[in-house]
Amino acid sequence: MTDTMKTGWTDTSRASTPAVTGAEISHSPNLGTTKAEAMRHKCVLIVDRDREALDGLTYLLESMGYGVIATADTREALEIAERGLPDAVLIDIGSPHLEGLSVAHGLREIAGNRPLLLIALTGWGQPQYREMALSAGFDVHWVKPVSADQINFLLSMTFV
Repeated sequence: MTDTMKTGWTDTSRASTPAVTGAEISHSPNLGTTKAEAMRHKCVLIVDRDREALDGLTYLLESMGYGVIATADTREALEIAERGLPDAVLIDIGSPHLEGLSVAHGLREIAGNRPLLLIALTGWGQPQYREMALSAGFDVHWVKPVSADQINFLLSMTFV
């Protein structure tokens, strides 16, 4: 695993390019032949205003072999996706204004017909929040805490 550095994201090669943003990427995915190396091609964007949660998820996904871009800013998440669509996005929708729901709409617009896995993370498990998340365009609604096994299973099945 390489050191985390400030960067932007380009769609054409999925390689990092220097930019002035608050987003962080763990490494530039490189071409490989093994399954573990192939997973490194997959980029997961994490959006969470809780810095500890953001750092923990980043570390977890990096240890599983994924490229990670992490940001605490929902507007920046959309800018990142416009520059280069990630393969999956984990968004904490538990912010006071439910900003994650509007981000899901924006990400779906940016993705168009391209595949994008949207995962809502929240402390709210009531049925109305699940319905709101799914209606907003999320594929999955998970109530925190989420286990490493759950994340690994979903991502590994999605990125096969």
